Amino acid sequence: MAQRCATWFETKVEVRRANGPVPQGAVVLRNDDGGPGQAVLGSFAFSTDGLGLTPGNPLNLIQASETLEETARLSDWFEAQWSALDADTGAKTRLVDLLGTLAAHRDPHGIYALILHHLFRAQADELDEDRVIRSATGIRDTVVWNKLFKFQRDGVVGALDKLNRFGGCIIADSVGLGKTFEALAIIKYYELRNDRVLVLCPKRLRDNWGLYRANDRRNVLASDRFSYDILNHTDLSRDRGKSGDIDLAHVNWGNYDLVVIDESHNFRNKNTPRQDGETRYDRLMHRIVRDGVKTRVLMLSATPVNNRLADLRNQIAFRN
Repeated sequence: MAQRCATWFETKVEVRRANGPVPQGAVVLRNDDGGPGQAVLGSFAFSTDGLGLTPGNPLNLIQASETLEETARLSDWFEAQWSALDADTGAKTRLVDLLGTLAAHRDPHGIYALILHHLFRAQADELDEDRVIRSATGIRDTVVWNKLFKFQRDGVVGALDKLNRFGGCIIADSVGLGKTFEALAIIKYYELRNDRVLVLCPKRLRDNWGLYRANDRRNVLASDRFSYDILNHTDLSRDRGKSGDIDLAHVNWGNYDLVVIDESHNFRNKNTPRQDGETRYDRLMHRIVRDGVKTRVLMLSATPVNNRLADLRNQIAFRN
């Protein structure tokens, strides 16, 4: 029956313009000799749920012919309705082209972009820069803001929006796309609000972060006068001693408004044992994020998922 339907569709189908009311749906399936084999009438789409093959709208009423005599009567009625419509001779070509377009192979990038469009198009207004950023802070007058490319500014606006709404955000851009400068713009935004900021980074990256707050000719952002604190990831496992100019014995861990974690995937495993039972993950979670003032957490990592999705889950948990 499907083959006969397809053959009839290929040779007969055309679109006609209605001059008056027409039925919402009618199909006549013809036999190989051209005679009517089955007729279906009702309000339906040419899909499995529309034809009643799978669950769909329970209010639709579909009538299918049960005898050859009934099929012939419905076929004659269908032909009379069809003949009363004005023909559109180019409709078949347009329909076939449209079906070909819908069935054509799509490259993965195009599919991914379309999915993102439909997921986030409703949030376009929410990410409006003027709504998210408080202009009174003066962030647009800073050196770091004006060094950002347009896509980086969009990333900063999106991150600030998430930090405000959810308390946490991960910037997971690939290597070389400027995560550090995006983070510096976010840090400066919070500093302009008189918030206290802590940067946690691997020891090998400490000098990089230290340069941007130093009165140093190599510091292209010197005029922005950054004042954030810097600690190593490993400092969270220490209770005393010096880390740069900070005495760990006197750190007020719960007094940071924003914590920036560079290479946050280093905190993907919260079960790393320690002799005293408290891990770096625990101290970051309890002494910094949860204790004291409300702390927002910005994470930077090109690979937030290293081995398993639990890596990502453990990092997201910092926003709670």
